[in-house]
Amino acid sequence: MDAFDPGIALRQALWEPIAAALRRAIILGELPPGLHLEEPSLAEKFGVSRIPVREALARLAHEGLVRIEPRRGAFVVGMTADEIHDVYELRQLIEVHAARRAAERLDSQDLPRLQRQVERMAEAVRQQRLDRVAEPDVRFHREIVVLAGSRRLLSAWEPIGGIVATILSITDTTYRDLPRSVASHQAIVAALARHDPEGVAAELRAHIQNGEQVLLEALPAAHAGWGSRDGRHSWHLLGEP
Repeated sequence: MDAFDPGIALRQALWEPIAAALRRAIILGELPPGLHLEEPSLAEKFGVSRIPVREALARLAHEGLVRIEPRRGAFVVGMTADEIHDVYELRQLIEVHAARRAAERLDSQDLPRLQRQVERMAEAVRQQRLDRVAEPDVRFHREIVVLAGSRRLLSAWEPIGGIVATILSITDTTYRDLPRSVASHQAIVAALARHDPEGVAAELRAHIQNGEQVLLEALPAAHAGWGSRDGRHSWHLLGEP
């Protein structure tokens, strides 16, 4: 290991931003259920080969957002309101339990890792860079699971991590009271600092429930705001304006 040189940090895999863009469009309904996601067309849109597109579609199939049929390709499954609720319910089961465990076991060196993400969110809000809120937000929630010290809890959270990140990218850019959201994250940190399992559970549960309500309110607004060209849905890739 002494001779091992990792070099610079690895960049995001090419398929990941493709999966993120498709996932967001599927959750918002811009890519409707039943739509055939043709690899050659997607590769041309993203300016990549078909390999990362295929990898992105495989990831989305694993998440249940698309289905892959032999010799036919990938088709959008979509995400209903009930399925969105299931994701938030699963988050509560995992994250609230993890927060209780973390409150009982973390030490003073653990808290700065969470506080740093809250400060990044607060700075993005101050600068009105709402596109920069979701990344520290999802890191914050994943870190709570990590601090629980359970590989099993983390392995249960990871499969929905992509959906959580996409949902937060929607809610964090549509919620009208982001300072309140930042304050809610800060209250979670404070409860952890007090080693208060029930207190942090209550704060986190309310935080996640509010997030679900914000998303459900955002979806009709997103539908109303979509444009179309020649009767077709228009959607943006890789953060294009």
